[in-house]
Amino acid sequence: MSRVIVVGSINQDVTVTVDRFPSPGETLSGTSLTYSLGGKGANQAAAAAHSGVPVFFVGAVGTDPSGQRLRADLASHGVDVTHLREVDGPSGTALITVASSGENTIILDAGANATVTIKPAKASLFPAPADVVVLQAEIPEAANAEALTWAHSFGARVLLNLAPARPTDAAFMARVDVLVVNETEAGLTLGMPAPASPTEAIGVARALRGLGPKHVMVTLGADGAAWASGSEAGHCPALTLGEAVDTTGAGDACVGALAAAMALGKPFAEAVADGIRAGSTAVLAPGAAPSYANLPRVTRA
Repeated sequence: MSRVIVVGSINQDVTVTVDRFPSPGETLSGTSLTYSLGGKGANQAAAAAHSGVPVFFVGAVGTDPSGQRLRADLASHGVDVTHLREVDGPSGTALITVASSGENTIILDAGANATVTIKPAKASLFPAPADVVVLQAEIPEAANAEALTWAHSFGARVLLNLAPARPTDAAFMARVDVLVVNETEAGLTLGMPAPASPTEAIGVARALRGLGPKHVMVTLGADGAAWASGSEAGHCPALTLGEAVDTTGAGDACVGALAAAMALGKPFAEAVADGIRAGSTAVLAPGAAPSYANLPRVTRA
């Protein structure tokens, strides 16, 4: 059975809710404080697992109390954590503020994520051609480059979620099979303003295709996503399934479901629609991975 293999970040999310975001120098009282599983890699792995495919996670946690809790939390979502290493030092941490509007701000400390490498997993984890290997920009660029070469050596496809945006080697980008960015990250990657409409985003997706990736998805929040695949391109609208409670982790839910759909053999446009449906579902509950329990399962093509 085809799988999703995530090489990526895992964080302790510390989330405080407020009526509104503070101004510089201002102190506000929060209305609640929670600790939960997070990190783009872990979130995407959890979302892919809830979407109905076997998922393996390659990453690192620290020796602090958060490390074992994060391992158990990720495993509870049905993710295989055999290749989640423990390293000296703190685990990754994300400090998240969520306003009553549902919008959020996030500050990251990489912690153990700065040590992620594929080397220990190579001896016992072997991708298959039908597998999708998922990478993000919350781990070292060298780790991503190593993972891409490793995945391609087995014929597996590589999905890069270039988030947060950072300068990326052109030769590396040209080898990526699937690129996923939001509108801001798309603009930064191309050195141009972020697209202001879905129509502009389709053009941006085509421009990103020109960098080498076979498939591109540009997520647009409430406007859904634009995509480009080969000579085709289009726009997939978002779904309004209820009142948005918390947008934290919605993009990761989208990436995880997209990867799951591709692993199950779905055409890219259909996989994008599955990703949008997952992201639209995730905003209905608070938190990142904790909001994925109700994600719809992706059906095989």
